[in-house]
Amino acid sequence: MSSEASNEMLNLLKELSVYKAMDNDYGAGVKGRVEAEAHEERERRRQEIIREMHKLAADKRNSSS
Repeated sequence: MSSEASNEMLNLLKELSVYKAMDNDYGAGVKGRVEAEAHEERERRRQEIIREMHKLAADKRNSSS
């Protein structure tokens, strides 16, 4: 994996970590409409991040063949 791809993967993992911490707070607190919408947006972004990570991994496999 190139240095640029490695950095991108690391940044995606960091973003996931932040979302996990936010969701832990969400699970422990009172849930209003705004909080629920933010939680749903994080879930959408989390799915997008997973797709990006899979693409980076696939690109790496294809480039090393």
